[in-house]
Amino acid sequence: MKKYLLVAALLMLLAVLCLWLAVTPSYYERWDIRKAGEYYFGHHGYDFQLPVSSVDQKVWAFWQKTGFSVFTKGKEDFFKAEIPQLDCTEPLSEAVFKFLQEEIRAVAKRLRDTSLEPRQLYLLYSAQHFIVHDSTLIRTFQKGLCTSEVVSLKDYWCFYDDAASHEGISIKGRNFVLNGSAMQEIELQDLFDESSGRDWFAVLAKEVEADLRRQGHWLSDDEYLPFEQFHFDQFLIVEEGLKIIFQNYAFDSGIHGFPVAYVSWDLLAPFLKPDAPVTRWYEEQLQKR
Repeated sequence: MKKYLLVAALLMLLAVLCLWLAVTPSYYERWDIRKAGEYYFGHHGYDFQLPVSSVDQKVWAFWQKTGFSVFTKGKEDFFKAEIPQLDCTEPLSEAVFKFLQEEIRAVAKRLRDTSLEPRQLYLLYSAQHFIVHDSTLIRTFQKGLCTSEVVSLKDYWCFYDDAASHEGISIKGRNFVLNGSAMQEIELQDLFDESSGRDWFAVLAKEVEADLRRQGHWLSDDEYLPFEQFHFDQFLIVEEGLKIIFQNYAFDSGIHGFPVAYVSWDLLAPFLKPDAPVTRWYEEQLQKR
């Protein structure tokens, strides 16, 4: 009899330990290798259809789960993030990498801190579906231009919320320069000379519209035209010029469309801010031609 009681007590302790592990938030961060052609999957194996690398790539990986709770109908929130190794010229690339690391850690902490907030529980229980699935958020970065003066990356946000019927994906353009000895993340207007007024935007908007039409996109006058500056919030700095990114479903693109318009430096050069980091980089490129 005592033997059975001992076994029962051990099983109860094991059950308590398993429950404690299930409800405890956990995370890790480490260096990893993303294999060439490897897809990005969510917690339940869903392919998020993100661009895959053609070569093996060293990445800093972060993973977190918020922990099981009866208050959230048993669902958990999973967060994954990857930052590619920025092996371009220091110190800018090193500063950008550390900045993005801290940004990822801050997002993870916010998810942990807010998973059981009253508002989140209200939204969860007011949903039409009683049974919900675990939610997944993936952040991953695609390295673009990477020099001693300019670092430009695509920032992918992939999310599959509880009770959602399908995933969502958005892209942000992240552009960093070395301003003196300090790293600075820049916005579109930071590239241009203030004395030119809005002339730079008129040229930019005209070329974006022309390039989109050349690609066959249908632009609705009542929805997009005339363009406003906020339409161009997401951009990348590339060797040829500016790459303006639009979200999926913009124009006639459909899901995963992400239309892109290119505007050459030749058109923008007269309006660039004198002696600014991007201007200096562009002038160096001209000398190499």
